[in-house]
Amino acid sequence: NPSSLHSNGQRAAEVLQKAREDVAEALGADFNEIYFTSGGSEADNQAIRSAALFGAKKGKKHLISTKIEHHAVLHTLKKLKREGFEVTLLDVGADGIVDPADVEKAIREDTALVTIMYANNEIGTLQPIDEIAKICKEKKVTFHTDAVQAYTQVPIDVEAMNIDMMSTSGHKINGPKGIGFLYIRKGVKIKSFIHGGAQERHRRAGTENVTGIIGLAK
Repeated sequence: NPSSLHSNGQRAAEVLQKAREDVAEALGADFNEIYFTSGGSEADNQAIRSAALFGAKKGKKHLISTKIEHHAVLHTLKKLKREGFEVTLLDVGADGIVDPADVEKAIREDTALVTIMYANNEIGTLQPIDEIAKICKEKKVTFHTDAVQAYTQVPIDVEAMNIDMMSTSGHKINGPKGIGFLYIRKGVKIKSFIHGGAQERHRRAGTENVTGIIGLAK
């Protein structure tokens, strides 16, 4: 347990920190922007629901995505729609790619989040994430991408690409099941949905899956 004060616990904490730094370095991120989760679905849920809830506090209850997202995204948006949020699901072209111009047209004054997957899990299409993220930055709208299928398969620099939040999963890159992480850019507000401890800087309670995290980093 890396939260323990005894020597074994402190050694585990050191290994955990090294893994966090390795994961962050590969993305052009700061290690403090990496939050380990149980996988991509949890990361998607936390990112989307956090953006929605914080957006609602500012009167922004409009969310944008596409019709070809993973169910971790679509089902989360469906639930938020039942809770009073408005959801716009964009079409994609015959090539499976969403037009950045369509994203820009869909953004409104009350848009809280744009969430678009990086690589599709069924047909493998890569979305123009850098173009979409740039539009969101200009419009001052939080941008999240489910990069479960893209992580380590294509070069990703979260800083250069203006990505605010990004979800990943370990087993998609030959790592262990039951581990993933959520990248959260500094300044982007996130809400904890699992309570019970101060782990992950109070963003995700529960004793860390040290062996899973080591496997993911490896």
